[in-house]
Amino acid sequence: MSRITSKYIDIPGMNNTRDLGGMRTKDGHVIKPNLLYRSSKLGKLEDKDWFARNVALVVDMRSSREVNENPDPHIPGVDYLHLPIFEMPAAGVSRDKESDRRMGAPNVEAAIKSMSSVYARFVNDEFCLCQYRRFIRLLFEPREKAILWHCSAGKDRTGTGALFILELLGVDREDILADYLMTNEYLKDEIREFVDKAEERSGGMDEEARKGLTVLMGAHERYPLTVYETAEAKYGSFDAFLREGLGVSDAEREELRRRYLE
Repeated sequence: MSRITSKYIDIPGMNNTRDLGGMRTKDGHVIKPNLLYRSSKLGKLEDKDWFARNVALVVDMRSSREVNENPDPHIPGVDYLHLPIFEMPAAGVSRDKESDRRMGAPNVEAAIKSMSSVYARFVNDEFCLCQYRRFIRLLFEPREKAILWHCSAGKDRTGTGALFILELLGVDREDILADYLMTNEYLKDEIREFVDKAEERSGGMDEEARKGLTVLMGAHERYPLTVYETAEAKYGSFDAFLREGLGVSDAEREELRRRYLE
């Protein structure tokens, strides 16, 4: 069965930019288009006019180090908020020079274990959770154009933010997972280039190491499943996590549905 995923937006200089509009909820509603955008970093953005026409607020989830090394461009008429999900280096997630330098070439099992520990931290670490709460609060603010959130690759911090929004709106979990995995399609050339350069720097890399690094840099179903399993173990259910962990009441959830669904 094919799943309903977000709509890819082709913007020169950016990868992994998508509109959640068009995704369907379990009860048959559809997310309104042009209100909820997710993306990778904006540093190479060429079409600022598109942003000015379509985006009201950019939320940058990267660490301060990432922002300082590769700042978002100033876009007249578009508000900007730096909302780091965490500040510590994390191989495969944060894309600053120190994180890239520290990154080894793990095997597939080690890569999945490493990334899964980061995704568990999104739920267990109070700073991460507080930042996601602040992010969700932004959805309640009135604006005529879209909110766009991004990190470096638009995969981990951004993908988890999208997961939370889609769950709040009532999208089927299988569609959420399918949408998360689309990163592998949209970033395949970038991931392959990164692995090639890492192999060149190291003077050689066997096939297992290439696969491990590819898994580390890409999307794997185990990563968002870790978010679900960690939240359900800690709060009893994912709905309870949305209420108690993210701090969204049932009434507020209905407000979001009225605002973003048609």
